[in-house]
Amino acid sequence: AKVLAARSDFEAIPLQLNASLSLRNTIEQSTSRNVLAVIPGSVRPDEYFVYMAHWDHFGIDRSLDGDQIYNGALDNATGTAGLLELAEAFMSLEMPPARSILFLAVTAEEQGLLGSAYYGENPVYPLEKTVAALNMDALNILGPMNDVTVIGLGYSDLDDYLADAAAEQDRVVTPDAEPEAGYYYRSDHFSFAKVGVPALYAGEGTDHIDYGTDWTQEKRDEYRANNYHKPSDEYRPDWDLTGAVQDLRLYFRIGYRIANESSFPNWSEGTEFKAIRDRMMGGGS
Repeated sequence: AKVLAARSDFEAIPLQLNASLSLRNTIEQSTSRNVLAVIPGSVRPDEYFVYMAHWDHFGIDRSLDGDQIYNGALDNATGTAGLLELAEAFMSLEMPPARSILFLAVTAEEQGLLGSAYYGENPVYPLEKTVAALNMDALNILGPMNDVTVIGLGYSDLDDYLADAAAEQDRVVTPDAEPEAGYYYRSDHFSFAKVGVPALYAGEGTDHIDYGTDWTQEKRDEYRANNYHKPSDEYRPDWDLTGAVQDLRLYFRIGYRIANESSFPNWSEGTEFKAIRDRMMGGGS
């Protein structure tokens, strides 16, 4: 049935069955926190470039047999670790960038982008002074790539910054291989996009330097089938973190460049977020 449903020419099949169903809903409330840290800019400290990653996962499910802990090692302990590494890299500079760097670890992404949405609706720093955001949601644990994937390629000027930084690594930019999955609307950068702030979400790439595209896709499919949003999302000794290092260096270059410029990246013409940004910046009606 799953194979048939995945085909573009799939049509519903009458089952000649009747069923009755009853549901019981419960509401649970909990409290969690976003975590923020700032490196003040040396020239324009009131302007901010944002690195973000969600630190949450699914906690514990005591109804499961065996392992009940959702560790979220790839999704998204890797992104949280990347946030810390980037903060350390910027702190090691002799002179901070001209603009401030905001490191934002958001909560409750897995429950519907709640932490980042809260920040977008209640920003600590003005959105019109928030230059751009870069989201890290699961870093590359497969090793170095010949390319880097953009989720939502063509949405904003940030693609050009990524392409320039990728070229310095002899890499090319490729579009999302699975746009039908709607990943652009399923991670925390979207909470910034919908309030007008240009946001970049890059993936690990599709073409492994040594093993190529088929191997890379096989590994991605394997993770999604066996470990995604499951207790088995745990660290494994065979992770090749040189891919994560490659991407973090890329992200550092993007942030460093934007944080030392005076211009503001914008959305591409025709995107649903550009009018919001233009009004925010005083350029629209």
